[in-house]
Amino acid sequence: MNMTSLYTILVVDDDENNLFTVKTLIKEYIDANVLIADTPKKALQELIKNPVDLIILDVQMKREMDGFELAKIIKERKKTEHIPIVFLTGAYIGEDFKKRGFEIGAVDYLTKPIDDFLLINRINVYLKLIEKERKTNILLQKQTKELKRAKEMSEAANEAKNIFFANISHEFKTPLNILLGSSQMIKYYLENDKFFNKEKIKSNVKTQVQNCYRLVRLVNNLLDITKMDSGNFTLNLSNCNIIDVVESVTLSVVELAASKNIEVTFDTNVEELNFCCDLDAIERIVLNLLSNAIKFTPNGGNIFVNVKVLDKLIQISVKDSGIGIPKDKQQVIFQRFKQVDNLFTRSCEGSGIGLNLVKSLVEMHGGNVQLKSEYQKGSEFIVEIPIREGSSENITQEYSMNNSSTVIKKIDIEFSDIYF
Repeated sequence: MNMTSLYTILVVDDDENNLFTVKTLIKEYIDANVLIADTPKKALQELIKNPVDLIILDVQMKREMDGFELAKIIKERKKTEHIPIVFLTGAYIGEDFKKRGFEIGAVDYLTKPIDDFLLINRINVYLKLIEKERKTNILLQKQTKELKRAKEMSEAANEAKNIFFANISHEFKTPLNILLGSSQMIKYYLENDKFFNKEKIKSNVKTQVQNCYRLVRLVNNLLDITKMDSGNFTLNLSNCNIIDVVESVTLSVVELAASKNIEVTFDTNVEELNFCCDLDAIERIVLNLLSNAIKFTPNGGNIFVNVKVLDKLIQISVKDSGIGIPKDKQQVIFQRFKQVDNLFTRSCEGSGIGLNLVKSLVEMHGGNVQLKSEYQKGSEFIVEIPIREGSSENITQEYSMNNSSTVIKKIDIEFSDIYF
């Protein structure tokens, strides 16, 4: 058996011959560090200086105090109360004698003259128990850390849930309040002929439609993240000219951006690229990034959309001259329900779901999305997706924003939280 220097045994006896005998036996059969003390005072000093795993203690010491008194002191001290004590005695071990030792905290008795075989086997038994206790303590420490980590994760999840409910409640409440207010205004105009104003009714209807789109967008986003979390969201892949798709989506928002005096510019280093992707997902990615760019770019600003083919990657960049994002906030921008601004202080509307969805859709295509931003100097979102062609079974779609009313509706939905 190899117990190595993992263990330290303290032998306490006022008889030097006994000390030598016990130490020699232990060193011969057990690989352990053996400390010796011929007085109770020296024993206590050793216990202060060294961590000890097992104490072999002579009961009938005559100097300073006997073994019972020393054992009592050892067991009363917090640092040493856990150490098992084996008593050595040359006296007859009666029941009262045993009882006294066990009440103090001894775990065993051995008689003199010392039986070599019995001593070594008893020590081995206790060292095995100590090893088992150590392993149990290590396991308990590990479990304690895991429980602490689980608790921290649970608290973080609970906090995220609370933020989510606060955000979602706000996102539902705002358009519903607007819908209610505009409905009441229309009702008022219709019930009072002298105040009837067709243009005001049109304005209120437009507000209603926009906020209905805003609710549709929120519900769609919530449904999609639920599908993604459950693994039920799948891509509908087909071949298309990705350059044409991004350019058409970009050009479709130029007029909207111009109403805020924002100039949108598109550029590319290739004119055509047959690309296998989910067309709806690509539209959504680009529209979301453009929506954010317009939302956070002040009047008179610029937005640049650039498509590049880099080796085996397609790179789509949306860069703006907007307010930018502080460095310490950039790490949370793609986290679900997280926003740079606090719910009660933010200047623009949003649920904190959009960019998380963008990231998920890009990753489902095998790509990644990065952010480059400097506060008060603008932001650039860079999407990179590996180029792949679909099988011959996939249909190559001709893409046109002009003949797709559904895409116009998507723009209305995606831009519903921007008030021009």
